[in-house]
Amino acid sequence: MNADLLKSAALIIAYSFFIVCPRMAAMTTIVSRSSGYSIYWLVVLGTIFSIPLLMSMCWIIQRWGLVAGLGFAVLTDLFSALILAPVSIKSAIETFIIALFVVAGNRFSIWITSKFLG
Repeated sequence: MNADLLKSAALIIAYSFFIVCPRMAAMTTIVSRSSGYSIYWLVVLGTIFSIPLLMSMCWIIQRWGLVAGLGFAVLTDLFSALILAPVSIKSAIETFIIALFVVAGNRFSIWITSKFLG
């Protein structure tokens, strides 16, 4: 098998594992529980709708860097919280808090790795 093909497959599989992260699981569960909407339909339809948003985030990261991409991600989380507020204010607040932890976690991880890996 071609080394480039193996590398591509490894990158695609690793990326798919990034998409299925604890934050995604938490948000999916919160939205499903608060709305009574099927978690499976939420995953399928939400994934389809998210493709242009993911592509936009990648474009922003390539053009202006990771912090700008995180800013876009937090902005989408804020929009999500605004949309969820009429459905469940608790879900909206939880969405906002999780967004704050994502940004804080990113900054902290960069700080830690710079201390140990220079």
